[in-house]
Amino acid sequence: MREFDTATISRAEIERKLTVRTDENTSTVEATVRDILHDVRTQGDAGLLAHTQRLHWPGATAETLLASQDERDAASDALDAQVAGSLRAAAANIDAFHRAERGQLQSWMHTESGGRVLGQLLQPVQRVGLYVPGGKAFYPSTVLMTAIPAVAAGVAEIILCTPAGADGSINPAIYAAAAPYVQKIFKIGGAQAIGAMAYGTETVPKVDVIVGPGNQYVNIAKRLVYGEVGIDMLAGPSEVAVIADADANPAFVAADILAQIEHSQDNRGFLFSPSQPLLDRVKAEVLRQAALLSRGEILAHTIEHLTVVKTRTLDEAIELSNILAPEHLELCVREPLAALPKIKNAGAVLLGEHTSAPIGDYIAGPSHTLPTAGAARFSSPLSVATFMKRTSVIYYSAEAARSAAPDVARIADVEGFDAHGAAALLRASTSPKEPS
Repeated sequence: MREFDTATISRAEIERKLTVRTDENTSTVEATVRDILHDVRTQGDAGLLAHTQRLHWPGATAETLLASQDERDAASDALDAQVAGSLRAAAANIDAFHRAERGQLQSWMHTESGGRVLGQLLQPVQRVGLYVPGGKAFYPSTVLMTAIPAVAAGVAEIILCTPAGADGSINPAIYAAAAPYVQKIFKIGGAQAIGAMAYGTETVPKVDVIVGPGNQYVNIAKRLVYGEVGIDMLAGPSEVAVIADADANPAFVAADILAQIEHSQDNRGFLFSPSQPLLDRVKAEVLRQAALLSRGEILAHTIEHLTVVKTRTLDEAIELSNILAPEHLELCVREPLAALPKIKNAGAVLLGEHTSAPIGDYIAGPSHTLPTAGAARFSSPLSVATFMKRTSVIYYSAEAARSAAPDVARIADVEGFDAHGAAALLRASTSPKEPS
């Protein structure tokens, strides 16, 4: 573990240690991704199949990329009934939260003085592509957390890409989670799946927005196709920060840290507290509980890099967390609601010691697709708004246009655009008929 005490280290140094990110050289990966995207864009299904057969599913054909309805039905029927029930419970919460959010997002028009009407139209995009990782693990929760907000937004068509196993199979839980929401499921993964959804092929339709987490290849592919399509974010490795006071339950705190650093060796955990006895008990609990868990090799690495910070006060812990801008932030303090207004940067804030990050990951309602790597300073979780676009609406009456023309012409003249000024002044010299 990496341990620091703000009483013995400068503020600048602790900030540097909190915000340093792994500076990986991605040039080789990016070159590979560019080649894959080029092949998919120029060759369509042929390029998509070549990379799918090479990387994931040797027997893939154009006819089998799209999961049939029979496959989807059979897999869903094979799913354990209790698991299916838990997925439905999570889906109900996710749906309720995002429908409430959709109710807050409305088009609006406002009549201004002098014959002006201004406003915004809020409309959903037409087609969305979900990327759901596979391979080492399966993520039906990601299906729910990305598809349901799109449905709540009013998206007309939702497709999903997820890598198949070497035999072409998809985990039944993926099919079950997608069943009520996703029109088409394609058994493809990696950068080639992102390219297929961004550019379209003979089999995979082009989408307007691509969302969902993935590995380095998927993230680089999303970055490279941005502009051709919209994306949600570049979701990196999982992160959790816990702010705990002296009264926090050390077993709860340790369990929640371990829950968020078990995915892979690049996961990051942080613990802030003004109580040294609490920090000591949590560290002991982390080691004790980790020895009982199945992902020991990963946890051994992530625990080694767990950052533990002794602060002078609880407010200082909050200040440092705001600098970190973590993906998940747990407030394991006596009065979490009192602390909440002080939180400026976090993907999700979990209040109180009974609200664990896994509650947010699986069942609470807000999407678990959250900004990582400090991006919570300037970006937001996936939500209904991810699938909405705003269109500005402007109406000027003849009188309003005449009144505005001199100002428009002066600004246009400063910028050297005389056609702009002429178009405005033309309205000042004529009296066109107002629209009925």
